[in-house]
Amino acid sequence: MDGVGGDGAGWFLERVSRKVGDGVDTSFWSDWWLGEVPFCQRFRRLFDLAENKLHSVATMFSLGWGEDENTWQWRRRLWVWEEELLAECRMLLSNVILQVDVSDRWQWLSDVVRGYLVRSAYHFLTS
Repeated sequence: MDGVGGDGAGWFLERVSRKVGDGVDTSFWSDWWLGEVPFCQRFRRLFDLAENKLHSVATMFSLGWGEDENTWQWRRRLWVWEEELLAECRMLLSNVILQVDVSDRWQWLSDVVRGYLVRSAYHFLTS
């Protein structure tokens, strides 16, 4: 969790993303697994209100991320504009399908074919 709590995610986390398979090892809120930033940043207000900040993608999926209150547990009732944020979040999740026979993995964005190489990290840092 390099750089968590600071202004940025750190150079390494800016170069990796989470490739979700079964969703077991991926944090729903904290990992960058869907979209361009983690949900804790994109939906900051929802994250602040969420009581289930540590749930994995698999857990949230199994609870059903539709209208059910079992999935979304808040510290208080959501205001109208927060409900709109939740609707946007649900829209992103509507096309997510987990693959039960595939484990989650990290993906090195600088070279998605060969993966992480010290050479590619060095090149990124020196360019």
